[in-house]
Order: sequence, then structure tokens, then C-alpha cells
Amino acid sequence: MLLDKNIPIPHIKVIDFGLAHKIEDGVEFKNIFGTPEFVAPEIVNYEPLGLAADMWLSGASPFLGETKQETLANITAVNYEFDEEFFSHTSDLAKDFIRKLLVKDTRKRLSIQEALTHPWITPMDKRQALVRRESVINLENFKRQYARRRWKLSYSIVSLCNHLSRSQMRKVPLIQDESLVGTLKKQEEERRKKNHQQATRAPRCRGRRKTSRAPANPPWRKIPSRPQIWRSAKP
Repeated sequence: MLLDKNIPIPHIKVIDFGLAHKIEDGVEFKNIFGTPEFVAPEIVNYEPLGLAADMWLSGASPFLGETKQETLANITAVNYEFDEEFFSHTSDLAKDFIRKLLVKDTRKRLSIQEALTHPWITPMDKRQALVRRESVINLENFKRQYARRRWKLSYSIVSLCNHLSRSQMRKVPLIQDESLVGTLKKQEEERRKKNHQQATRAPRCRGRRKTSRAPANPPWRKIPSRPQIWRSAKP
């Protein structure tokens, strides 16, 4: 969700529907997608999904671990806590609302209507309204701490990918590109054909070339016969 303006009463806009899926009644839908620290346990466990998956979590994730595997393990175990650094000024009413959203059993998780009628969303009296206004989160500290954890997680993922890439290059042959293989085969065939043509040609003389003159009377040339004229030695 985004706010269109930084004013006391802004317009809320829901965005990022790239992974959205319309769920039809009576049709079971399973899929694994989404940012790891924000997905519901039923997504991680590849269980049937429903509207309850959209009610899991709100805002920043308390499940982010040092690695992706640790993050997913925290989600499936619903392992989280309200860090005093960020929630020291958060009311018990707000924490109760969050706890009822972070429920692994989808049947016990708050529905849309139940969330709208929760006292933290819709105060029943002035006292609850006052408690909600005083319930704040230290957002600046939360952003800094969350950014550090995200950076550490990204660094760990990049390091793991580099390690796996080096291991694959040492142990496992790379997958061949069919188009590249075809090009190489064609070039090899052309090279062999060219070598074969050169080998079948007459060998050339090396060193100094000797020019041979054609014979005066080559055997294939016909010379017309002339009558012989005899002359006497005496006049």
C-alpha cells in the first residue's frame, strides 16, 4: 500500500498486483510465490490458498532471519517477538491485533470483517480511541534496523550463489546451448571440407620455380611436309 501525499489524511492506494490470482469458489489453488519474509505459512507448506493468505502479516516482517531458510523456518513455526526497540510504545491493543493476524491456522486467523471490527481498528469507546492514538512505533529505528538485516540477508544470498557457481564449474559440466552447439558443428564441417579440398589438389613445387619452354615441335603439332630440293655441287 502507498500513500499519495504526505498529509494527515492521505489517500491509500493498493499496488503491485503482479502476483495476484483470482480464487474461484470450489477450485483448489496452490502456488509458491511472493517475497519470502512476507508469505503466509500455507504458501511455504504448499497448502490450498484462500483469502486468509492476504490477512497474514501487515507492514514490516518480524520473521526476517540471517538466511532465506531461517526466514521460512520462522514463518512456518510462527516464531516472532515484539522487539522493545521498536514496540516499546505500542499498545497491548495493537499487539493483540497483530497476534490475531499471525495465526498459522487459517480458520482461526482474523477474517476481513473481524479485522474491521477489532477495537484497534474501530474503537468502541473514547478510551480505546485514546489508546490507539498513543500507540506508535519508532519508525526511524525500525527502518535502520530492518535495512541492516535486509543487507546482511542479501550479502549472504550473493555469497551462497557465488559459492555454488564455483562449485558447479568445478564439478558439473555446463549445460550446452543447442544453438551454439549447432554453430560449432557447422564451422567444424566447413573446416574439414576445406582441408579435404586442399589435400586433393596437386602438390605445389616448393623453392625456386623453373619455367619450362614448350618444345619447338610438340608431338601434337602437325608440320606440313615440304618437297626436298637437291642442288648440284657444280654449276
